[in-house]
Amino acid sequence: MALFDRPALRTGALLALMVLVASWLSGCVIATVRTLEEDQGLKAGFSPEAYVEEIWESRVLPTYREKAQELTALLAEIDSDQQGAIARYGHRSGTGPYSFMVRGEGVIAGVDTSSRSGVMTVDLTPPDGTADLTLVIGPLIKISQRAGVRDAVGFIEYGNFTNQQEFAGVANAMGERIVQHIAAALGVDTPDAIAEIDPARYVGKPVRFVGAFTLEDRNNVVVVPVELEVGD
Repeated sequence: MALFDRPALRTGALLALMVLVASWLSGCVIATVRTLEEDQGLKAGFSPEAYVEEIWESRVLPTYREKAQELTALLAEIDSDQQGAIARYGHRSGTGPYSFMVRGEGVIAGVDTSSRSGVMTVDLTPPDGTADLTLVIGPLIKISQRAGVRDAVGFIEYGNFTNQQEFAGVANAMGERIVQHIAAALGVDTPDAIAEIDPARYVGKPVRFVGAFTLEDRNNVVVVPVELEVGD
């Protein structure tokens, strides 16, 4: 009889080899394979401008067009059943005020560009000679107002982002797109030129809008338009 059993030797050698391989693998780092474009994107970090560019025409504007409520009807619902209106149409981030997607049309009652936070007042259809709301026209749109546009749409949520800086960056990027659109709607070349417009050119003209209304003060209705049309 042989001193050592050959099958037993082979089994022992195989087990030793397996232990050695396992020990070697435990010290290895598994590499993730990415394309050059993906690697460059990760190094560059999150871009709010690129994110908004990607979703603005494809998701944001279609959602506003489809789901915006007539402002007068929404305000009537808020007056009769505020919690119900919030449940049906309102969105917010955290514990802030609720924002709503709204639409409306009327006549421009006034334009005030005495500060960079320019506004336009509107007498809603049917006009009665009294301004019913304020449209923000810029060129400065406050961060809280930009956040209202972001929140009202409903599908942009804080949990989708790494941190507050990214989430706020999306609101800022939206604001920049909005003032560009408003400038074009008012017939001026740049957002800064909004501050120089002649109010007399616009008072009395018909106006249509789709935008965000944040329920902070029911008696002071302020809308940030994502779409604005000024007639002749």
